[in-house]
Amino acid sequence: MLVNTTIISDSTNGSWYERNGFNLGIMAIIWVFLALIAFNIVGGLVGVIAAVFLVDDPTNIEALMQVLSEQTTVFFWINTTGQITVFALGSLLVTRLAADSGGRRRFLRLQINSDTHKYVVWAILLTIVAYPAVIFLGWLNAFLPVPEWMAEMQQSMDEMIAKLLGSEHILWMGLFHIGLVPSICEEIMYRGYVQRSLEKSCSIWIAIVVSGLIFGAYHLQITRILPLASLGILFAYITYASNSLIPAMVAHLVNNGGQIILSTIYPEMLKQELNADADLPWVLILLGVLLLIILLILFHKRYFANLTTSLINTSE
Repeated sequence: MLVNTTIISDSTNGSWYERNGFNLGIMAIIWVFLALIAFNIVGGLVGVIAAVFLVDDPTNIEALMQVLSEQTTVFFWINTTGQITVFALGSLLVTRLAADSGGRRRFLRLQINSDTHKYVVWAILLTIVAYPAVIFLGWLNAFLPVPEWMAEMQQSMDEMIAKLLGSEHILWMGLFHIGLVPSICEEIMYRGYVQRSLEKSCSIWIAIVVSGLIFGAYHLQITRILPLASLGILFAYITYASNSLIPAMVAHLVNNGGQIILSTIYPEMLKQELNADADLPWVLILLGVLLLIILLILFHKRYFANLTTSLINTSE
């Protein structure tokens, strides 16, 4: 059972939310919905502004939509601008209301501790080893009932992403927009502000699971909610155990960047669908899941060993 101690948490006494009687967890959930709206508004504005400069007649709605669907750079910058302005800067702003004066960095765990580099190695290893489990969860997800309109929307999104990743000279652009930017901005919001706020309002396990589920649902990909949520929970646990956001950022980058690299090397991956009829390498998946469980147990024991050592050093 995980315990919350002063070694890995800071007090939020004196925060604006607490002084005014607001619950940090509830305010974090509210921010999730507001951020979704703001993200789409910012992305829409950027898309329209970019399209206006790329078409001869800005009043031609059909031409504007064609530009937005065909221009890879425009699509990437729409997403990146929303990530930076809303997920990162917006979350940093609302953190001022939830953290003590001058304590935003501690609240978000934006620090490098003496053992952060060790947790980074663990985070990379766990993310890579978790890939077979993620595939299995993606297969299970295919059995969940999904409304037809939502399945069609997901298919259109998949086709657009496949088209983008199948473009020439996409590697470095993809690593920046899909790998680096989300690994920083989304972590600041989900594992930083949202998870920390939930930790202050409920038990640690509930905070880890709920923040992971929010991360999975926020991508609006119901056909992948199980693998996305599981990764969110894994990153949340790594963040709590390491008391730093850096390992989760690196793990997020490895996950997203790895998929970009693999899809560039093996373009046929973009055409593969993980549905209920997929023929999976069950032996490899079983071995991968068992290895992941073993590593998680070892990681958990290491976390408690470090926590015990920290408590002893503090008491001395």
